[in-house]
Amino acid sequence: MRTYLIITALLAAVAANGQDTAVATIKNRPQNFGRNSYTATVAMGIANGYKTDYNVPNGFAKGNVTGFAPIYARVEYGISKRVSIAVGASFNTIHYNTTKIYQGYNGPIYRNATNKHRIFSGGIMAFYHFRSMLGSKKLDPFVGVGISINNINQSAYPQGDSTTVAQRSHSAMPFLKAGVRYYVSDIFSLYADAGYDKLSIASIGVSCRFAGKK
Repeated sequence: MRTYLIITALLAAVAANGQDTAVATIKNRPQNFGRNSYTATVAMGIANGYKTDYNVPNGFAKGNVTGFAPIYARVEYGISKRVSIAVGASFNTIHYNTTKIYQGYNGPIYRNATNKHRIFSGGIMAFYHFRSMLGSKKLDPFVGVGISINNINQSAYPQGDSTTVAQRSHSAMPFLKAGVRYYVSDIFSLYADAGYDKLSIASIGVSCRFAGKK
């Protein structure tokens, strides 16, 4: 009987210790956004602005536009309970097809060309997070502002004299977006945003948060 009581007491102590550990783990579990935390995001853009904002000089006609959706990568660092700073990069490839029409002796002559755009972008951003106002550990709504530098390489930019040349240009674009993360676990979340950065109107992706202090 004494042995049974001793075993029962030991099991109760182990169970109580396990319960205390579980409670402590829950209490120490990081919020969906916090100070000194790192969050990496990979996303795909929707409705590319460079696809629609494309002009050709007189004498050329626009053709179809093909290419890939913009790909984003970003790393954020929480400098406070509501504010994070980030560095981001993106890549996009677009093919513009153009046609030059000549009048020959036997009728019109068509000269087709494909101008391949490769756009590399890099920028810095700051985000304000509203999660503490919602009281939810799963939702992390935010707004962000920043600036991106776009490096644009073109393989066959159409000239007015019917020739095409390779061309490189740079442009600075504002980054103005609002979005939300939905955490499916303490580490991984689904990501979506909308706004303006020239590359896309909206993007969707996934995020991975690295542990940090609350």
